[in-house]
Amino acid sequence: MKIERLDRIALGVRDLDETAAFFEGLLGIRFDAPLSDDKLGMEARYSREGLELVAGHPGSVVDKFTSSRGEGVFCVVFKVLDMDEAVRHFREKGLEPVNDVTFGALREVAFHPARAHGLQIVLAAYPDPHPATAAALAD
Repeated sequence: MKIERLDRIALGVRDLDETAAFFEGLLGIRFDAPLSDDKLGMEARYSREGLELVAGHPGSVVDKFTSSRGEGVFCVVFKVLDMDEAVRHFREKGLEPVNDVTFGALREVAFHPARAHGLQIVLAAYPDPHPATAAALAD
């Protein structure tokens, strides 16, 4: 099993726009427009620098996280080349997936933090276009 790279760190927050404005002013970074997923009950904003902001709808996992622990690191996401191999490896190490979702060409599998020293690990697999391709297709 090979981790390709650290993909991003996700912060569980209560207000996406307020938090995005804070980090944009503090760090000089920009966040993409919000994405929402009613099935997972959350909204997210991504920065190219590897910071993701997630806010939960009432009763969602993210909402429970911020309500009980406050805002902070929700999970760390690692990009993998072969998701099935990575999940098998994690299972061999005693971690079981708690969520497996697909958004278009992106698949993410989350593992409960209890077996990983308190860190929720998420594996992500997606096609990674050459930067020139991504730039040519950007708005």
